[in-house]
Amino acid sequence: MYLTFTDDAKERVSKYSASNKKMILDYDDGVGPFSAIGDCGLEGGYKLIFVNKDREFPDFNAKIESNLGDIYYKDYTKPQFSDEMELRFNSRYFTMPLVSPFGTLTENVEILDLGDEKPDKAEMNTAHDC
Repeated sequence: MYLTFTDDAKERVSKYSASNKKMILDYDDGVGPFSAIGDCGLEGGYKLIFVNKDREFPDFNAKIESNLGDIYYKDYTKPQFSDEMELRFNSRYFTMPLVSPFGTLTENVEILDLGDEKPDKAEMNTAHDC
């Protein structure tokens, strides 16, 4: 699998110093430290989370290659993804659509920068970066 960040998306995430941090693509299914409740409707609830590159998160045990580096995700969510995906930035609506050749996975991937912070499950469902 490969995820391409468009030029606009690269500019949008540049403030998070992606090259110095680990990137995690979290699907909000109630599993892992970044998912407090989960989405019972299985709608596209994704977060791109930037964490300290030395932190380990065992739930995120697979990698997607990207033009900004590896992105970790939960291996059992692989069927949701395509071999080629693109993360875009829509400046009009200030959203980050995740798309594949087959359609849109979600209209907006939330971005969260935790740096060295320990994730607090109570805050995960209200994370917004705008």
